[in-house]
Amino acid sequence: MLALRSLRARLLIIGIVPVVVALAVTAVLAARSVDRFADEQQAVKRAEQVRALRGTATALSKLYGERLGEAFQLGELRGVNRDYLEEAYGGDLFYVARVASGNVNADRLGLRELELGELPAPAAERLAAGRTAEVPAAALPPSLRGDVAVARGIFPTADGPPLGFLVVVQPAAEVTSPAGTLRRALVPAFAIGTGVAIVLALLLGLRLVRPLRRLAAAARAVARGDQEVELDTQRADEIGMVNRAFDDMTHRLAEARDTERLFLMRVSHELRTPLTAIRSQVDALADGIFDDPDSQAAAYAAITAESARLSRLVGDLLDLARLQARRFGLEADEVDLNVLLDQVVTGQGGEARERGIEMALQAGQLPVVVGDGDRILQIVSNLVRNAIRWTPDGGRITVSALAEAGRVWITVDDSGPGIPAEKRAAIFQAFYSEDGTGTGLGLAIARELALAMGGSVVVGDSPHGGARFVVELPCVPARSGAPAAV
Repeated sequence: MLALRSLRARLLIIGIVPVVVALAVTAVLAARSVDRFADEQQAVKRAEQVRALRGTATALSKLYGERLGEAFQLGELRGVNRDYLEEAYGGDLFYVARVASGNVNADRLGLRELELGELPAPAAERLAAGRTAEVPAAALPPSLRGDVAVARGIFPTADGPPLGFLVVVQPAAEVTSPAGTLRRALVPAFAIGTGVAIVLALLLGLRLVRPLRRLAAAARAVARGDQEVELDTQRADEIGMVNRAFDDMTHRLAEARDTERLFLMRVSHELRTPLTAIRSQVDALADGIFDDPDSQAAAYAAITAESARLSRLVGDLLDLARLQARRFGLEADEVDLNVLLDQVVTGQGGEARERGIEMALQAGQLPVVVGDGDRILQIVSNLVRNAIRWTPDGGRITVSALAEAGRVWITVDDSGPGIPAEKRAAIFQAFYSEDGTGTGLGLAIARELALAMGGSVVVGDSPHGGARFVVELPCVPARSGAPAAV
């Protein structure tokens, strides 16, 4: 028994209900159309019958009028064979006396007498004028109310009044409606159509649900850690689209897990190196190996440097976690961009000078803006450190900036190997490292910080032959005369 909440049951219902409703509506409309057509045919038949009876009544009323005229002239009324006339004209003949006369009555005419009720004014006027008129059912006796009756006056003389009326009565022609037959024929058609709809809906539901079940099994396999799942990614329909999206997600998840393992390895190495250095220096100090002040000062300086390196690594990890969790706060201070960029170049220039790298600042006169100076400094510093890392000895790095139209663009160009187009998206992923060293957090943090501040970081080709990183940030000018803080 299918659960009503299952997709297969819903597909079955969706497949059956429209067919059943369509068949039912079609049957009702068809039966009504047939009934309406039968009623129209009945009206046409009745009109034709009335028209034929008018001709019959006209001919027979003249016959009886002539016999009555002869009787008034010769004193003898010749009878007419009523049975012959009724058989010839296919109807019953009746006489309705209008003027009481002992010599002229239904028996003398060979007709059956009929008593009519009150005729409507139009019918009475037509009869008085010597024309035929259809007798309505209300004026007929109850035994004849289902028949068609036409009356015409019998005039023995051309200028005299009618002595009575000849009434020709025929059973109403009936048009049998095929609606009943149609309904009986539609019942098996309805049953067959419903059965076919059920079978097709079951087959369609099975065809649609089977790949979804396979996809669910694949999801459970991936959750267990099995990355080798087989899905039909060649399908051109929406299921194929879902399969391709799931396959892509599986590959990305595998890459993320590989990246996570590499990150743990790198972080372990990055943490172990300063911790090992700190421990060795502390042990040496504790064992009295460094007995002179200069050696002790050098040991303390190494401990301080390694501690700062360790603190910076932990800070980067915390910053990235907060940024990705959208739990990162920004300050709104007045920032002098000229001072900030000079601070970056000066702070990072020591390592560049040691390796013979030329570092230049081309910023011009930049405005004082409102923003988080520490985070802007962190973004640019990360980009400059990345440039120093990849620029060969004796190379060149240029930091430039431009502010206009409410935006500021800070550009870092280097003369390193550059970044291929296919890798420009990957370098901003957390823990990604092209050469397998470092934590791969600098560029990821720079991009996340820029996004958090309503800006962006993009990479392209540098005129120096290496990579160009461009930071775009919103620029809100500070109030004039206010002191600037970086």
